[in-house]
Amino acid sequence: MFKSFRTATRRAEGVSSASRPALLLTLTLASSLGQIASTIYVPSLPAIAAGLDTTVTRVQFTFVGYLLAFAISMLVVGPVSDRYGRRRVMIFGVALSALGSIAAILSPTIELLIAARILQGVGLSAGMVVGRAVIRDLYEGGAAQIIAGLSVVVTLLQAFAPIPGGYLQAWFGWRANFAAVAIITAVTLVLVFRHLPETRLPDPSRSPRRAQLARTIIASYRTLIGTRRFLAYALTATGAHAGFHIFVAGAPAVLINGFGIPPEDYGYYASLPPIGFLVGSLLSTRLTSRLGIDGLIAAGSAVLVPSGLVMVTLASLHVVNAYTIVGPMILICCGSGLITPNAIAGSLGVRVGIVGAASGLMSFIQMTGAAAATAALSLGASGNPIVLAAVIASAGLCAVTAFGSLTPMARLPGKADARASL
Repeated sequence: MFKSFRTATRRAEGVSSASRPALLLTLTLASSLGQIASTIYVPSLPAIAAGLDTTVTRVQFTFVGYLLAFAISMLVVGPVSDRYGRRRVMIFGVALSALGSIAAILSPTIELLIAARILQGVGLSAGMVVGRAVIRDLYEGGAAQIIAGLSVVVTLLQAFAPIPGGYLQAWFGWRANFAAVAIITAVTLVLVFRHLPETRLPDPSRSPRRAQLARTIIASYRTLIGTRRFLAYALTATGAHAGFHIFVAGAPAVLINGFGIPPEDYGYYASLPPIGFLVGSLLSTRLTSRLGIDGLIAAGSAVLVPSGLVMVTLASLHVVNAYTIVGPMILICCGSGLITPNAIAGSLGVRVGIVGAASGLMSFIQMTGAAAATAALSLGASGNPIVLAAVIASAGLCAVTAFGSLTPMARLPGKADARASL
């Protein structure tokens, strides 16, 4: 442990002030690639269905496969980077995502496109997981501040990626979006080679302990799964944030096919809900010390659930247009911004000794839950606003139900504990 700490310290001191901007740019791109790749092509969903002679419902499984691959990989990438080093795992992941992007460009069938997206998900998980680990290695004292700033940038890039994606679709066709991701990935790979130092060197002396480490990780996961409070907070965060992924997958069919919005204009509508999430997150950072974790989750629920019910009611009454879909969705995402960070903090505060395992399992549950919720869109007709609204509202109700399963005795008791968990 002390050897690893000294190595990280030397690496941090070795990063000159001149190279720090380039390093932060590298980490920002690597961490953002997964979000950019998940939203830039959403204006192209109807065009992909037409180009590959399939249905929009089947194209939506490119999101499901991507989210599942991303989630499962997050359980593995972190420990692998601990064992074999951050730099080589990052290089392998970004290179793999580049291959996945190229495969997506060349895909002649929807099955191959889904496979390419799975390959992208496996590779791009390394950018987020290893990127955060590198920041923690290099800037231990200021890691939280850097990661918080990075999260804001990632959210903004995710929000606005559909705008250029819509224009690429209108000008060059749907394959241009995957070409753009491939180019950005290639640039990121060059930056990783040039500017990313190795912040955790492999330690051969720890090789005999790998089996013991694996048993420890499995035991930690078993403990967490058997802890009711952890599962309640994890499912609360999952249901609260799943609405955004459902919107990303289902809204193009509703807005573009159903309401006739041009693909180049769709990105402007799609960029609004993430702004709501950003507003909710900023409010959360200011109010957590005053209201506590559970108070903010309750406040977010008071925004999220009524907004979802309003969306369902308007769709059921056939009062549907772009604004009756996007408007409630902004409020749903704002409620999610209040709920998700605090529910994650609650799940990480359950077991002090296994916070790392809790973080990995929490991310896995969140991503697999989003994948399952997105797959639920296939149960109804593609492009039906009632189906979209019902699935989004159901995810929010699941979040509130999970939170309600916590008895007052099981919840985090006070503001001091809330600040400690955060």
